[in-house]
Formats: sequence, C-alpha cells, structure tokens
Amino acid sequence: MRMDREYAACRFVVVGLELARQAGQFDVTAVAALAVQGEDWAPQWRMHARVGPAPEGPPGATEESHSVVWAESAAEALAAVDRKLTSDPHVVVARLGTVEAAVFRAQRASCPRLASQVVWDALRLAQIACPSVTEPAESTLAAALGVGLPSRGAPLTQAVWATSEICRRAVAQGVAAGRWGTLRQIDDLVGKRPPPVEPEYLPTGPVQESLFESQ
Repeated sequence: MRMDREYAACRFVVVGLELARQAGQFDVTAVAALAVQGEDWAPQWRMHARVGPAPEGPPGATEESHSVVWAESAAEALAAVDRKLTSDPHVVVARLGTVEAAVFRAQRASCPRLASQVVWDALRLAQIACPSVTEPAESTLAAALGVGLPSRGAPLTQAVWATSEICRRAVAQGVAAGRWGTLRQIDDLVGKRPPPVEPEYLPTGPVQESLFESQ
C-alpha cells in the first residue's frame, strides 16, 4: 500500500525554531528548515538562519558555518524561509507544532506563506503510528522508529533532520499497518489549521491559504 497522489505531490517543509528566554518572553534566535517531497522524502532545499550580527572574520571550517544565513531579526529569518515557499501544495512539519504555529501567526506580516500552512505535529503522528510505545517522549518514539536523536548542543539543522525522519518513518509505519493511506487522513489526525491571514499581509500573486482551500 502506498500514499495517495496528493501526498506525493505535496512538499513538506520541516521547520525547527531555536528559542531563548529574554525579558520574560521567548525570542526566536534561529530558524532551520528542510523541504522534502515524494514517498521517499527527497530533499528539495534547506535553510539555516540565525538572528544576530554575523561573526567577524572568515567562516568556520564546518559545513554548518558555511550554510548559515544571518538575519537582523526573527521576522527577517522567517521571511527568508517564507520566500522559499511557492503556490504548490505545502505542509509544514514540526516537532510538536503548537509553538511553531504560534510564532508563524505572530510574525505573519513577515511570513504569510508559513502562517497560511497546515502544521503537522510529528511526535503526535509517531504516537499514533507506534501504539505500543507507552511513554510518548521524543526519545522513546524516535527509538521505536529507528531514528537517532542529535546530542544536546548539536546544530538546529540536525534536530530538524531528526524530526523529518520521525515523520517520514511514522507515515510509512502507519501505511504498513493500514492506519492511513491519504494525505487528508493524516491531516485530519495531526494537522493544525491556521486562521486565515489578512489580505494586507499576503504577497502579490497566488499563495496557498490552506492545504484544501479549494475543496
């Protein structure tokens, strides 16, 4: 059994946020995103944006240091990811989704496309795909799906990759068990649908207001 054509045509954008508590609230200090598509989740693009002044001197020796984009604000970092989205069908995937959806909504003037997308809760999907796992912690769910988690302090991009693998393998396991076979079925189980973004925030040209906006 395979997933349906809507799933194959959809582009999944796995997003991770790095947060820091400042002045009694949480501020976004980094955004990482990985876009994939197809049954095998073939990579389409990736981005890692950090908030703050770019370090002086030449880039570090690691691949991570060469791929980082520096932004002056969280809004600018999210806008950099937002510009990668097109009018093609998209779903945002996040570790839990609640925080990410709230940040997208608050920053919708800078990331209207992100704020318009359904957000999947990857860990909730893993729970449904692995009913024998009694402790719904990320570590136990990842272990049940054969996904290794990055060490504490690892780059945000590694956490995003782990989330993408958790989601991909959970989808495959659910298909094998007959739990779902369509994009809509998974969307109904773990998708968080956003409220409409105000027209004045939307970019010029077509933008996908929701996954099933025409249905």
